[in-house]
Amino acid sequence: MMDSTMTTMSMGPQMGRPLPAGKFPGDLLESFLKALNIEDPSILIEARAGEDIAAVDISNEETLILTSDPITFVSDALGYYPVLINANDIATSGATPRWFLGTLLAPPGTSPREVFGILYEMAETCRKWHISLCGGHTEITDAVTRPVITGMMAGTVKRSKLLDKRHMKTGDVVLLTKAVAVEGTAIIAHEFEGRLLASGFSQEDIASCKQFIDQLSVLKEADIAGNHEGVMAMHDVTEGGLATALDELSIAGGYRIRADLERIPRYRETDQVCRAVDIHPMGLIGSGSLLVCCSRETSKDLLEKLTAADIQAACIGEVLEPGRGVAAFENAKPAKWPHFDVDEITHLFRRS
Repeated sequence: MMDSTMTTMSMGPQMGRPLPAGKFPGDLLESFLKALNIEDPSILIEARAGEDIAAVDISNEETLILTSDPITFVSDALGYYPVLINANDIATSGATPRWFLGTLLAPPGTSPREVFGILYEMAETCRKWHISLCGGHTEITDAVTRPVITGMMAGTVKRSKLLDKRHMKTGDVVLLTKAVAVEGTAIIAHEFEGRLLASGFSQEDIASCKQFIDQLSVLKEADIAGNHEGVMAMHDVTEGGLATALDELSIAGGYRIRADLERIPRYRETDQVCRAVDIHPMGLIGSGSLLVCCSRETSKDLLEKLTAADIQAACIGEVLEPGRGVAAFENAKPAKWPHFDVDEITHLFRRS
């Protein structure tokens, strides 16, 4: 239904004309919302033209989990990123992502076709992960020079299943799924293709890096870990890369963390991309990777379950004494843990 509606609307000549500043036209928005066909009995007031709120029945739920995140580094797949990035945050608490609201701000000159492309990608991503797109806002404004989306996600979890980073303890081990800078590798391939070509990358190499975008979800591994005995905390790797994520985990949990640098997995493609554009993979945005703190006794079984589910994972360190900060080691010798004031990818945008 959504695809056919999009095809029908795309045929109109008005779909390619620039939109004036202000709210997205109500008649066009209504045509999009009617095509959503959300079938979620918990939604009492759904997204519709003229409605400013969504109402959700949570009478049968124990704990409501909320998060919000903007998407600012990408121009491709703008409807895909905000859903998964916010869903990942929800999943780290052990919760199931349920309801999504997205605010899209687009610059003057944007056409209805461009707006609908983003909105439909957002809706299809929600549909794939069984999340209800239940509201938001769309506006044309000169406050932005390219489309920007801020997403808000809500999820639910039984109180007994809620993961709190303050439950981590000395002796727990720290696991990392996939590898560092999965998201950053994809973004650079999409946003800086010309620079990679000039550095000697082939189109095939770049296409391979672009496919890293398919690994941005941590929902599968978070579900496995969240239901595994002995898991105390989870944290997804986002802006600032693994270096920042481990610092954040330490601060939130109230414990120092040991990191063994030689055990941290890095994809060959990521290393090649980072060398080509002169940035550090440890400080590069890394959605798609999940940090898991679990008891040492249960870690082997969890790693086996992740491997059986075709999810790469490695033990990269352990929880130390109460405090904050990361103690880095390389081949059992003390090493410097990198620190990044801003995500490494911002340097590329500043240079471009």
